[in-house]
Amino acid sequence: MVPDTDFTRRRLLVGAGATAGAALLGAGVFAPEWLPNALTDPLVVHYPEPPNHLWRQSVTDDHADEAVSALESAVARAEELRSRVDDSELSDDMRHRLGHDPSGGWIDDARSESDNWTRLFNATYGLQFAGEAIGYARVALGEEDPGALVERGRRFRTAAEEIRDSVGDYLVSDPGRDLAALYAVERNLSFAKLNSHRDGVYTGGEADASEYSDHSVASTWGAHLQAEQYLRNARHFRERYREALGDDARSSADELETALNSLRSDVEEFPTRREMRGRLETDDLGQSTPYGVVRWKLTTYCFDDDFRFDADGVRADHTVERAVRLARALLARRAHGYALDELSVTPDDADYDAGRTLTAKRDAMRTFRRVRRTRDSPFESVLAEAAASRIRAGDVGLDSAFRDGDRPAWRPRVEASVSFLVGEGEMRELGGVADRFSAVRGT
Repeated sequence: MVPDTDFTRRRLLVGAGATAGAALLGAGVFAPEWLPNALTDPLVVHYPEPPNHLWRQSVTDDHADEAVSALESAVARAEELRSRVDDSELSDDMRHRLGHDPSGGWIDDARSESDNWTRLFNATYGLQFAGEAIGYARVALGEEDPGALVERGRRFRTAAEEIRDSVGDYLVSDPGRDLAALYAVERNLSFAKLNSHRDGVYTGGEADASEYSDHSVASTWGAHLQAEQYLRNARHFRERYREALGDDARSSADELETALNSLRSDVEEFPTRREMRGRLETDDLGQSTPYGVVRWKLTTYCFDDDFRFDADGVRADHTVERAVRLARALLARRAHGYALDELSVTPDDADYDAGRTLTAKRDAMRTFRRVRRTRDSPFESVLAEAAASRIRAGDVGLDSAFRDGDRPAWRPRVEASVSFLVGEGEMRELGGVADRFSAVRGT
């Protein structure tokens, strides 16, 4: 429907406001491009978006309680060690590091929260702070013992491999449910392995004890407490997975390997991230125009190389997790062309209307809801999580950009539109990519 010519932007701005504009927009009285930018920018932020989580494995009361208890024990240990430290012998830096709440404030959040997932998250986050407090106190007492940290890291990685081997047959009876559960197990094992190393960053190899600085000792203590929690999580999710398996469960290892190889082949048909960036640099394309921002942002969002990280290391035997990462990489690459076409930005454009950003978010949400009506199994939810996150993140920074006034108004609108349209493009491709696992789903 085309609005009456008397229905001008000025009258909309003065006589309606954001609430009325939203109501009219939802009713389809006019296109977003007819709204004034001053009204449309806030509407983008407040327009509905995907939920924070499409699927999460269940967490029992007991498991959440155990995580909170682990944090409480770590805080008590840090406080006991701190009580033995002579402040007169501390440097200003060490005194500062030991002068804070050992949990970073997370222990109260973990205790007071009623939702088990949030309690688990708060406790796990707090363990990093508590572990660092323990580490710094041990350094101050001359009890750092980096050799023990190296050995403990080995034990964590061994434990993670044992847990992974225990589910290595990838038994499924309801693949849409069971593959998601297996992903939860492997993802927590990845976190455990990563946190097993010096400073919580393991990519293979092993740092010698002589390489640990005082800061590394403290940081590694925090990482190790989190690694222990991730191992507990992996065992917990493994039990949830096993409890749900039916009597007809059978191995899907071969089918998953086939899907993994198929996804890898398809991803490798696309240019690499380096090649895409090279093309932009060859064209001397900067980010001072809407067109330049579109091209650079699309390359960043659609050609991320995260799926390559540690494919031969930490995640070498994590077939489900690696398949999910490859599937998301393929979704992003396939979304590139769609997003570029829908953005319709040319090298000569010098501005970008806020209505186009609102249209992009509205269309992304329509597609998201439509696809989710038929693609809502737990495993398809795992695959769609990156697209949902992209849509949610589209308007991050939009408010501050206009409040601070440190960038041209078109830029945050363009960046948000790119994010919305990439998310929509990924949702459009979800069915075809999810069908790569049809051999598993068909058992």
